[in-house]
Amino acid sequence: MEKMKNINQGAWEYLQRFDPAVWAKAYFIHGPKVNNITNNMCEVWNAKIVEYRGRPILTMIDDLRCYVMRKMSLHKKKLKNHTGKLAPVQHKRLEEFIKPKASKWRAIWTGDSDRVLFEIHRQGHKVGVNLAQRTCTCNVWQLTGMPCRHAVAAMYKIGVNPEDFVHTWLTMDSIRATYAHTMKPVNSEEYWEPTDAPRPLPPPIKRPAHRPKVKRRIDPVETEINPNKAKKTFEVTCNKCGQKGHYYKTCTNPAMDPN
Repeated sequence: MEKMKNINQGAWEYLQRFDPAVWAKAYFIHGPKVNNITNNMCEVWNAKIVEYRGRPILTMIDDLRCYVMRKMSLHKKKLKNHTGKLAPVQHKRLEEFIKPKASKWRAIWTGDSDRVLFEIHRQGHKVGVNLAQRTCTCNVWQLTGMPCRHAVAAMYKIGVNPEDFVHTWLTMDSIRATYAHTMKPVNSEEYWEPTDAPRPLPPPIKRPAHRPKVKRRIDPVETEINPNKAKKTFEVTCNKCGQKGHYYKTCTNPAMDPN
């Protein structure tokens, strides 16, 4: 924050008005095991349902149900033959991101009787890791549920598998429990049982009779150059009664020609 203050005073003052827990990872809670600062999930969902949102309410809800049902079936089909302990995305993250970086850190056992406390060194930087509590000074392990590079270095020191220290929510057992739910089939309208409940009505739509006014931009330079320039005037004439000031859609006068 001090570095930001030196770069941009306005940005520093803006962030000072908000609770750090809503925008700074250092203050995030450790419960959800998610460290994302994004609303991409909402944006993706809105992009997927854009073709359904303009339909009537019952049709829209049924189309959304079918979309979610297709997605769940597709995911279950892809994960059916997966045999690893971790979900595919988490396994790739552990293999391609953490392990190469962990080799650059040197783990030193502190000498505790349970052999779970380690001090991780690299070029003058030192952090503490507790394998029993699954915590690290960098806070990444607590936030994401995935062992960080420091924790992996400590695990390699004692020869244990990092997959055994991943949070249970990131494992295939949790994925299978999530997709164990099955959506029930819904019959079309001709098979519905009639009830005495009132039918839903569409919301009232009120549109003004006239065309909405558009605020025109006034150029002060042009006005100053031609102050006496005559304004163009136009007055609408009704095709029904022949009078000026209105048009036939709003006309209440009798027609000039009854035929």
